[in-house]
Amino acid sequence: MKSSQQLHFVRHKIDVSSVLAWHLDGPRPGVENTADDGAMLKFHGWLLYEPIYRATIWVEEEGRRHNFELNIERPNVVEQKLGVSADKHPLRRCGFQFEVPVFNKPFIFGFRVNGQLIKVLEGRWLTPQQIAEIERPRKTSVWQRFKP
Repeated sequence: MKSSQQLHFVRHKIDVSSVLAWHLDGPRPGVENTADDGAMLKFHGWLLYEPIYRATIWVEEEGRRHNFELNIERPNVVEQKLGVSADKHPLRRCGFQFEVPVFNKPFIFGFRVNGQLIKVLEGRWLTPQQIAEIERPRKTSVWQRFKP
């Protein structure tokens, strides 16, 4: 019997001035892996970046990089995050939605802004026990806690 696996993310800190804000609406961590090898995983969210640049989204699995455009209008994001009218704003199309075949495979999710590849997160399929072990706080000795 195959053990149950869930999607686990490791987020990378991004300190790139051209990225203003972003959000991955889905997939969410903890999604159960109940699909077969040929199944697709749906990604959707948004990216706000300095509008003087060009931006795309990418997902890499097993050495293959899949590139996607920001092609969904998200005026609500522009208005809420930037505090301006989205009527004619250049970032009105800041949303994305696509599917890639990454069930049962580790993957990397990122952005390309102004030609720079930015790794945002890594996804892996793990058992609940593996996830609990990763997220369990590490114990420190008395000496480590009081070290100046």
